[in-house]
Amino acid sequence: MTGVHLVIGEGTLAEGVQQALREARQPVRAMRRPADRELRRALADERTRAATVIDRDDIAALRTALLVEYLRPGIRLVVTIFDRTVAEQLIRTIPNCNVVSMADASAGAIVGPCVDAGLVALHRADDGALVAVHGHDEAHASAGERPHVAPYPYHPPSAPLRAARRLRAQFRPPDRSSALLLWSLIGLVALVLLEAALAISTHREPAVAALYEATKAIAAVGPSGFFEHGSTWQRAYGIASMALGVVLTAVFTAALVNRLLSRRLTGTFGPRTIPRADHVVVVGLGQVGFRVCLELRALGIDVVAVEQDPQAPNVALARGLKVPVVIGRGGDRYVLERLSLGRARALAAVTSDELANVAISVAALAVQPGLRTVLRAGSNDVTRETAALFPIGVAQDLDRVAATALAATAIGRELAHAFVHGGASYIETPDGIERFPRPQGRPD
Repeated sequence: MTGVHLVIGEGTLAEGVQQALREARQPVRAMRRPADRELRRALADERTRAATVIDRDDIAALRTALLVEYLRPGIRLVVTIFDRTVAEQLIRTIPNCNVVSMADASAGAIVGPCVDAGLVALHRADDGALVAVHGHDEAHASAGERPHVAPYPYHPPSAPLRAARRLRAQFRPPDRSSALLLWSLIGLVALVLLEAALAISTHREPAVAALYEATKAIAAVGPSGFFEHGSTWQRAYGIASMALGVVLTAVFTAALVNRLLSRRLTGTFGPRTIPRADHVVVVGLGQVGFRVCLELRALGIDVVAVEQDPQAPNVALARGLKVPVVIGRGGDRYVLERLSLGRARALAAVTSDELANVAISVAALAVQPGLRTVLRAGSNDVTRETAALFPIGVAQDLDRVAATALAATAIGRELAHAFVHGGASYIETPDGIERFPRPQGRPD
């Protein structure tokens, strides 16, 4: 596509799109936050052939996209929108609009290494089949050998296996309140069963009557009638069981009230229980982290998210979708120790702060050496310099991945996904994989 590409937006992603377009030998005009009058003048220029709107706020991006279409109907338009409902409405309203979500464009680069250490990326095709990008080691990648795409024969865990894992997780509570609730309940049930068994064995009482008297005694309604006139040891047992029942009932009630009144994002029972084996820990519940959680769960992989801000928008969404969320700082060793990293499949650090992701990876490896870690990197040298001194895991430049997808779409390329491997950007098209932009003087 010839003509000037108008890039509207600011930040690392917008700068990456501008750079990718220039490397593809496309004229670019950058506008950070243009006023309506400035945007009108830019779109009135006949040389402007395409506009790319980049904004992390969906409402702001939607407003700018509608304004661009109003000022220049039919122009090739590329917009970043996270919310899929908003994206569908925008495409329905503006048929010439192409919506690219940074989360959708880059989540596969995190999901792939989390599922399999040999994958560069993993995503789902339109027909639902899994497609994997297989990479090479650094020596082959630096020598120019490109990765290859192939169907990925992933088989999710069977329902009985997942049920067994969830059952085991029920007995490993993540915090003190949950532990008190669980073990006090188990203690109460054990006392009832023990007292009922004694009544049945020593007094030959029917099971229902024995359970009734045992429950009454444990609930501190009164002593069990079977032991009121029993031997000395039976009375001593009755005293001990009533005292223990009072304590366990008080502890259970306090723990239950605490859970009911607090804003818990994990469960002691059910689907929001923190997984304890073969799971992925996702630190950072922004747009990318939320999408990674959903993709992993769609694969049948248990996931738990860690988010520092309890008011983050995606926390409520995760709770509604029954994704367990631990509120805390991802680099906190105490928080990480509660997440069973020794049995985890991988940890993904995908906050928007590159330095924080490095710190999270280092802390996770301190808690569990050898853990597979995948972190969201950026265009800075922080991650690369740290990796040269310390093995921090797989670093994925998600800004570059998203910038490549946006730039290729703006030019008019039909692509499924973009990824970065061996320092080069690639796009996956219906014809296969190719470098983007293509190296000058070399056919791809």
